[in-house]
Amino acid sequence: MYIGAMTASRPPKAIAPRRARVAATSLAALLLVGGCAYFQDTQSQMEEAETALAEGDESRAEQLYREVMRNKKSRDSEDARRALVSLLLQRAARMMETDSDSAMPIYRDVISLKPDSDEARIAYARALMKVERYTEAVDVLMEDKGCRGCKSLISVIYIESGNTNVRDGNYSEALEDYDLALSVNRDPLTVLAKVDTYTVGEYGTATDAYNFLDQALRLMPADQIGVQQVWWDKRQQVIYAAALRGEHDKLTGILELPDPRARVEDGQKKIDILNLRMYAASLQIYVKAYDLGTARGMQTFKDAEGQLSGEPLEALRKTLLGLYMQRIAAHVADGDTKQAIAMSEQALELDPTDRTLNLQHVIATAMRNSGSGRKLLADWEADPEYNRMRALVETAYALKMMGIGQFASARAATEKAERYAPELLETHLARAELQAETRFEGLRKSWAETFREMDQFNYPKARINHYGHALAELRVVQSLYTQEAARDYLRGPQVASRIQALDERIKAFYPFEAQLGTPGEAVIVLTRVDSPATKVSVKGPRQVHEVEVPENGQVELKLKMPGLALVGTAAGGEKAVFAEPGVKIFIPI
Repeated sequence: MYIGAMTASRPPKAIAPRRARVAATSLAALLLVGGCAYFQDTQSQMEEAETALAEGDESRAEQLYREVMRNKKSRDSEDARRALVSLLLQRAARMMETDSDSAMPIYRDVISLKPDSDEARIAYARALMKVERYTEAVDVLMEDKGCRGCKSLISVIYIESGNTNVRDGNYSEALEDYDLALSVNRDPLTVLAKVDTYTVGEYGTATDAYNFLDQALRLMPADQIGVQQVWWDKRQQVIYAAALRGEHDKLTGILELPDPRARVEDGQKKIDILNLRMYAASLQIYVKAYDLGTARGMQTFKDAEGQLSGEPLEALRKTLLGLYMQRIAAHVADGDTKQAIAMSEQALELDPTDRTLNLQHVIATAMRNSGSGRKLLADWEADPEYNRMRALVETAYALKMMGIGQFASARAATEKAERYAPELLETHLARAELQAETRFEGLRKSWAETFREMDQFNYPKARINHYGHALAELRVVQSLYTQEAARDYLRGPQVASRIQALDERIKAFYPFEAQLGTPGEAVIVLTRVDSPATKVSVKGPRQVHEVEVPENGQVELKLKMPGLALVGTAAGGEKAVFAEPGVKIFIPI
């Protein structure tokens, strides 16, 4: 009654506005509640994505981030985009380690998601650079002119491209790449990279290399200590390359370039450049520019006398003597007796007491006259190397006698050498050369006829000599002739060339390998390589032997005496070999 009365007492026009206000208020409240629920939904998706990511479920996290991003009204859209970009970059980086092809689409996806991301763009470019897709890498970086850090990376990419071209032998292209890098960033290290086209690739000339070094000097700040050392090392490499390529007229200019090393004292710089000049002289002697190298060494020491004193000067003097030792050894190795004697005499004027120079003089003199060599050596009888030196004198005489066909005298000299130093490299070499000239002892006419009838290989001039023994001795020589032995200043004459000549001479016709065995015993070694076991017959000089050879193995058979042996093969044929005393001859069957 009360309510109805109140309602009835109000005018209709007053009631309508009130209802409208209530409805509007209710609608606003509804929208506010709905919006909060919406934002709460996207926020919960972000939290769920983070949880999935923490649990290692990247796929679920990626899905949720993308859902948030698709809703343009979400306040979390940009956060989701950044999180997704981070996730994908990490995934791509991991994938680059094992599957670069699959990583590339991920990087491209990241760029499309956030084109203004410097981090993503640089990561993509680095990935392309890693797989040597340099042009694409540069294009990616240049797409965004405002990219911070892209310019410096472009320079790096050009440098890496240049380094790859140097590696692949594309030196012209490498220089173009380095020039492109310099157009972006004028770095002295980039100029120094150009030097490798000359030193590594032998591309261009020493003049080009000089210009690179000079340009790097002009670009080099005083505080770049590491680069300054790189420059010094590169110059040394250029000197090495120029000397070995015979560009001797360019060496002086390269050596005269100023030393940029700011933290090296001036006194040490003087010592270093003098040593570098000696190094250049040594290289010239090495490539047989003897007079140029010697003159450079002499002039360097003369300059040092005006700049140094005490230990540094003494060290340079020893270096100069070392140059002479190097040159004398080279003349001995070439068999140039006249120059070997002349240089040893000249060097002894600088230091008459130097042991190595005196012993080199003995060798050089013995090459001309063994008697004179023995007389000079008499003054060094108490020296620990006397026996070795005496053997060198005798083998030098043996070589000379073999050269004029006096093999009996050569054998007598070699036997003397054996008494003094039987295991010396030169002793074995003289013995090998003699065996190659010595007829097979006890050769029977029937053996020679049988061998010729089989027609498997021919001895030079139809002379059946002890080539097996010669080869066995030669193999000992080759094992002794290491790099260290080759650099020994006290070597006999023409060792390297004699080794090569004898090896070529024997292997030109002789089909077997050999090694030294027990003196007096004639042994053949039957071998099987990648083959099953087999049983063969060997017709020796006195009896027939039945021999079982294991799979992929070998068997030694000592014959009753040296002579012709006919070795059966698994294929049913025969191989003829002269078994020699004191030698094991290897025969594949």
